[in-house]
Amino acid sequence: MALLCCFSIGAAADDGDLPPTGRSRFDYLIGNAPVPYPLSRLIARIRSQLEASGDGLSPFKITLIPLGRSLRRSVAAPDFFHYPSVVAAVDGNSKAGYTPLHDQLFLGYNERAESVEIISYNEQAGRFEFQVVRDYRAGAQPKTYYASRALCLACHQNNAPIFSRPLWDETPANPAIASRLKATGRDFYGIPLSGTDISSAIDAAAERANMFQVWLQIWREACSNACRAQWLDAALAYAMSGNLPEADELKFADLEMRWTKIWPQGLSIPGSSIPNRDPFANVVEPHIKSNAVLSHPLAELAQLAYIPAQFEPLNPRPPLQRWTTPDKTRLVAGLAGLLNKADVQAFDQALVTHTKAQPQTLSLPCRFTRKPGRVVFNCATPDVQLSGVFQSTGSNLSGQIDRLQEGRAKTALDLTLSGRMTKAGQIELIPKRGASWARLSDGRRWSRLQLDTLRADQGSATLTLIDDYAAVRSVLPRLPLMTASIFDGSRALAELQAALGMDKREVLTRETLANKLPPAKLEIVAPRKLSGSATRFLQYCGPCHGSTTNFPPNFLHGDDATVNARLDHCAERIFYRLSMWHVAEAKRGKTTMPPTPALAAYGFDETSWASSAPLADLIEAARQRIVNQGGQPDAVLTRSFEQLRSCLPATIQ
Repeated sequence: MALLCCFSIGAAADDGDLPPTGRSRFDYLIGNAPVPYPLSRLIARIRSQLEASGDGLSPFKITLIPLGRSLRRSVAAPDFFHYPSVVAAVDGNSKAGYTPLHDQLFLGYNERAESVEIISYNEQAGRFEFQVVRDYRAGAQPKTYYASRALCLACHQNNAPIFSRPLWDETPANPAIASRLKATGRDFYGIPLSGTDISSAIDAAAERANMFQVWLQIWREACSNACRAQWLDAALAYAMSGNLPEADELKFADLEMRWTKIWPQGLSIPGSSIPNRDPFANVVEPHIKSNAVLSHPLAELAQLAYIPAQFEPLNPRPPLQRWTTPDKTRLVAGLAGLLNKADVQAFDQALVTHTKAQPQTLSLPCRFTRKPGRVVFNCATPDVQLSGVFQSTGSNLSGQIDRLQEGRAKTALDLTLSGRMTKAGQIELIPKRGASWARLSDGRRWSRLQLDTLRADQGSATLTLIDDYAAVRSVLPRLPLMTASIFDGSRALAELQAALGMDKREVLTRETLANKLPPAKLEIVAPRKLSGSATRFLQYCGPCHGSTTNFPPNFLHGDDATVNARLDHCAERIFYRLSMWHVAEAKRGKTTMPPTPALAAYGFDETSWASSAPLADLIEAARQRIVNQGGQPDAVLTRSFEQLRSCLPATIQ
């Protein structure tokens, strides 16, 4: 299991490897300084920019995976448990003034690989960027590159992070994994051995991140300008109020008609999950799960590290489901997830400060129930229901709301009350939602609550509502964003402020920061002139196996003599993986190469590639190399893949 599985295969993304516009969240996080080393410093940098989570867990979730499924899975061999891979995801909100990272930054690290792999969102381009930090070791200057998307997308088929399904048995949630990690005595960069709570949170963040492209696709292809304005209206009102409207309240202009026309068979919803894998599942020695085992005989390690074909992240993943009609409440929540919480709070405050609207007062009878140290109130008319509790702390009053509903409009339940008792005996309370104002689901601001007790158990409540949000709704259809093909949450709020006559705030000073960032760079591999069959291998295998790093095996890197020597050394494994195209899927010992997701870049699908001349040429070239070395190609297919000669000579692994 890995969030970051590979870096470059098959069909590249639409706009190339470098960002077509904007920059990644990781670039803004780091700025023009070197990436902090060691890993504990990078973790501290990220955590310092995040708000504390209400659940008591860190907003930066981190786990350890000693026996994972990334392409660099063997980099720590045989010391898998001494040098586990680190996988992390941000699922918390950033502090005001910092770049948003919630569900938008994922990273992987292995000490032996001396690199950090990054997946982070670029809201201006509407896509996740894939990056790698090289030379991440003591005494070196880390260098950050944008990765070739073609290598990444073989595993990250939705252009987004991936993670395992429950029960996350490759992590310390598996007691056998945890005990072996603990037995090494290492502190693992200060990362505690976690259980299912951390893995579940990473999994959930990856799932939400995979939905980004769904919201953007619907925005781009199925939503008219009027639909976009209504969608953003509902999403922003939800982000400001914390309360989702009912589905039947949402009217997205012509969305359903356009939906069935564009996707008559339904819209495919992608999945981020790969199958759960327990490395100990097929280990036959009865002592293998003993907590006391500290050493790892090579035969035992081979069983633990073996990845059966059905668990490979290279396997194509079918859609989770198909939406034949739009799920409007999920659309609202999804688009709201692309709005930064700190930006929304700042916009809320600007709306209160700069927008004038006539207050509306609602009066309703109340019943008060006095209990030790507190007073419960229930107030209602046929159209309005209000209930909650308040208590005194010295001269101050505080309380909570259980319910406020007027017609279909509601408040969230996470509101607090604070105030005082006037000399006239009235109770005046200000409702807030965290650092923001309390709002109803239709956007109206609830600015004040006044309670009057006529008798010990009866009285009245006066609510003051201000519809400053009406100004937002009036300008939304005219925003330039309504005609844009990409939804950019920061741009949306900046345009709203400008349209309302407020200062056009540079949200998180994005433009200013971008001008200070170092140029985006690719890790360039010089073109090579190869001879004989090496040319054919370079064409179909080069995007993965021609890189400067050994993971995946870079048998196509180097001059002509080096490449041909490495191809000879790797011939058995190449022949095996290519031959899997002619083996029934259920009987394959390993996944096919090139991977299925890579085929579209060469104009093939699975069926046409299996019977193609290029595949036949590659198989024959590998067969001939085996024969030239005195081997028997047919015998190769009778052995397990792990028993075949390694791809790279031991001296360069």
